[in-house]
Amino acid sequence: MTKIFITTRFEGFHCWPAAPDEVAFLRDPHRHIFHVRCWRTVSHDDRDVEFILWKRHVDFAIRTLLGESDTMKWSCEAWARAIGCKVDADTVEVSEDGENGAVWLSGSH
Repeated sequence: MTKIFITTRFEGFHCWPAAPDEVAFLRDPHRHIFHVRCWRTVSHDDRDVEFILWKRHVDFAIRTLLGESDTMKWSCEAWARAIGCKVDADTVEVSEDGENGAVWLSGSH
């Protein structure tokens, strides 16, 4: 089995209203550059899925989610699940500023 992946990123703002006192600053809206990596299984070795086209599809899905959903309280976990379901990915990783994040696996809706 072979999997391909694409990477992309986007600017977003969010907050965590229920943040513990030790990180109370997370309760307020703050900016991140969210880093995204999506994996997808391919069936052969001759570019079954073109990277550039799939990346465009993922970027469009992210823009759509930003435009259609109230993402202000979304976690990396929520972003990974939403992106994965929208683009038919096997696995999606979303991190805040390329540091801490979450991984969603297909079938773990």
